[in-house]
Amino acid sequence: MDRRGIALKFIDIFCAGDIQGLEPLLAKDLHFNGPLFQFRSRKDYLQVLSNNPPEKCSYHILSVTENTNRVSVYYRYEKTSGAIIIAQLFTFKGQYISEILLVFDTKKFR
Repeated sequence: MDRRGIALKFIDIFCAGDIQGLEPLLAKDLHFNGPLFQFRSRKDYLQVLSNNPPEKCSYHILSVTENTNRVSVYYRYEKTSGAIIIAQLFTFKGQYISEILLVFDTKKFR
């Protein structure tokens, strides 16, 4: 699977609420930066998601841009409580996601 496909698969699995399904896509030394959390390992990232799993939701891809080792995806994340626009930048090391930069407006969560 190409990197674009892996990034889109990540979003699909996340929105399905399948935390275990994310593990094979992520590098062990994953770096995650978002407005609410930061992690420096796949284990820590998945542990927090397992403790507070995302609800199953739908999404609509708005844009996908890619270069040699990065894929950025903008999408509308639609939960029962409302929808937000999310931007994620996935950086790859080989076929694994090694970094995720997550950006969204946190006002919906206050």
